[in-house]
Amino acid sequence: MVMLMTENPVTKKSDDDSSGFVWHSVKDLSSVREMREKLDIIDSEVRRVFDERRTEPQDLYDTAAHLLHAGGKRVRSLLMMLACEAVGGGASDMLPYAVATEFMQTASLIHDDIIDDDDMRRGVESTHRKYGNRMAILAGDLLIGLAVKLVGEQGTPELLTMVAASGIRMVEGEAADMLTLADPRRITTKEEYFDIVGRKTGSFMESVARVGAILGEASTEQEEILAEYGELLGLAFQIRDDILDITSNRKHVGKSVLSDLRGNKPNYVLVHTLEVCADENAQLCLEALESGDIPRAVEMINKVGAVEFSQGVAKDYAERAIDKVVGKDLENEELLVALASFAVERNL
Repeated sequence: MVMLMTENPVTKKSDDDSSGFVWHSVKDLSSVREMREKLDIIDSEVRRVFDERRTEPQDLYDTAAHLLHAGGKRVRSLLMMLACEAVGGGASDMLPYAVATEFMQTASLIHDDIIDDDDMRRGVESTHRKYGNRMAILAGDLLIGLAVKLVGEQGTPELLTMVAASGIRMVEGEAADMLTLADPRRITTKEEYFDIVGRKTGSFMESVARVGAILGEASTEQEEILAEYGELLGLAFQIRDDILDITSNRKHVGKSVLSDLRGNKPNYVLVHTLEVCADENAQLCLEALESGDIPRAVEMINKVGAVEFSQGVAKDYAERAIDKVVGKDLENEELLVALASFAVERNL
């Protein structure tokens, strides 16, 4: 059972006093110079590799480039870089894998937007809205193919298998997510929620951290530490995403909001609301969602304090991630802590 935090993460120190590290609130990764430099390297490499591999038909590559070049947080590839550098590896060792990660992640977002019929992503019109469903599906498929080819070219079958397996788990999680929508009045349990997001987000983040650690020639112990950090970070990140879907406006976050409520998709804030409501009120909330009365559903969410509760759970996962890496002689401990802070403090 998750134990909620009561401390403010801005001032929380690690249990290992020898590190003397204070977890500062990080709302924007670009505010941390070292992070900004790494993100610039990743973004530049993503563009370079994609543009070098452009061929015909041009329309297909233009469609794939639309969302890929729109930016995004690049958190997964950044995590891979940090994991590699944490154990003494260099950025050049993992950049092809980081680019492949961004190709896979962008492909999943293109396909997710088609499934959810969302109209905005990364501050631009969603790919299927701009280019149509058929070309968007093909663009996502293209990016997956490019990712697999890129990893395969590095001559590491073990890592190719690992990357492919993480992609399979992500798709399985998305399918499980979709299947929960078969009965709009069925209440998703927290156990089901964590099974879904564990496969969609937690597993993928665990895999990219593990790949980074392996590329940096980590010991078995270091590899497991960083993989566990990645998984916990992924869960914290997803719950914060769920919160932002309900509390943000689309202009600020650069993507569709309230889409989870409109589609009655598994969202931790909603799952908690339905869990703590009496049966009658839970059904009223579901009826409000089914009828499209989103303000009424949001009112019930606010009434039970679900947003605040969910933020506490997200911060708990972030702290657990931090506990994995603090005091473990990793070369960039402060950056790993900053990334965990960003996961739950960000507003986009």
